[in-house]
Amino acid sequence: MRDSERWQRILLQASFIFVTVLLSVSAVAWVLQKMLVEQALALEAQSFIEAYQADPGFPLPRTRNLVGYLADTQGRGEVPDELRDLDPGLNPSVTLPDHAQPLPVYVEDFSQGRLYLVFAGYNVNRLVGLFGLLPVTLLLIIVYGTSWVAYRVSARAVSPVLRIARRLRDSSPAQGLPELSIEGLKGETRELVLAMDEYRRRLEALVERERQFSSDVSHELRTPITIIDGAAQFLEIDSGLTDRGRQRAQMIRRACKDVSELIDAFLILGREPKRLVDSEAVNVAEVAEAELAKLAPLVSGKGIELELDAKAELRVPVHRKVIEIILNNLCRNAINHSEGGAIRVSINSSGLNVEDDGCGIDEELIPHIFDRQVRGRGAQKAGEGIGLNIVKRLCDLYKWEIRLANRQEGGVVVGIRMT
Repeated sequence: MRDSERWQRILLQASFIFVTVLLSVSAVAWVLQKMLVEQALALEAQSFIEAYQADPGFPLPRTRNLVGYLADTQGRGEVPDELRDLDPGLNPSVTLPDHAQPLPVYVEDFSQGRLYLVFAGYNVNRLVGLFGLLPVTLLLIIVYGTSWVAYRVSARAVSPVLRIARRLRDSSPAQGLPELSIEGLKGETRELVLAMDEYRRRLEALVERERQFSSDVSHELRTPITIIDGAAQFLEIDSGLTDRGRQRAQMIRRACKDVSELIDAFLILGREPKRLVDSEAVNVAEVAEAELAKLAPLVSGKGIELELDAKAELRVPVHRKVIEIILNNLCRNAINHSEGGAIRVSINSSGLNVEDDGCGIDEELIPHIFDRQVRGRGAQKAGEGIGLNIVKRLCDLYKWEIRLANRQEGGVVVGIRMT
């Protein structure tokens, strides 16, 4: 493919040079014809007219290259019929009986008649080519040829940089920066490759430190969360615990689950995972059903119903946890901002919608609702304003379209197009 592109560029350059030379030569031919023929014949005509006016017996030009004819003011004179109707000035191509090729004829009117000068020597095109076009053509060929050679030489100098740019562009983020060879490189290009190689090693070390840090943080955070959740579970089943204390234990367990899911979301976003296009697709309706079942305790006693409407089967080739995080954040956000009514998750063949009957969002905040720490339904509500931001970043990661709008009946609808 690259060889084909290189030959295409060479042919394009050669075509451009050919067309440019052709147009230049055509322009020069027109100019030279005016200069070499018209002006020369005009000078000859002026010279003869001055001599004829001084001596009416002055002979007409009769040479190998130039033949003259003269007609008086009444049109009388030995003039070929092919010349009588010509316009004054240069007529570049006139066919005469005694000549195989058309000849230029110059016509000049003066007070005593009309003078016709026929350039009967070399063909004018041959003359123009010999004295004008040939030198100009050679000059243009030398100029453009030199430019083309200079371009090819500079292209060879730049081509290593282009190869480096292509390798960097074609490299996968998951594989890291490619290792570049300095074999055959000289000067600035060699220094550039050495600097990039050093930068690659530092970047790989930084990425490895970040990876280890993420792994360590995940492990260190999950351990105390598991301990807290376990302790809260024992408290929850303790027969001596009051109902109020049991509610607090349940709140602790829900908070542990929230933190665990938040850690998963941050790890997914921080590692920038490759799309799992080759893995088994996830049934979104099944994930939604499981998530709504997990969230059911949160709406107990609040008069809120959780509804699932799977209008069509939707499968997407991503990790199941991604769908869980998106649905969990959207549904929790709807629960936190609803005092009753229903929260509906509808699924179709192209994506999903999450609707609620809450208080809605200020229209001025909707363009910024996916920004961090933006809470569109009042600062007094629960939340830190990062749930929708996490959802938006996950959608951007998988090239999904997400939109949010207020419902006319009240509440908010969030739609995600996944196909």
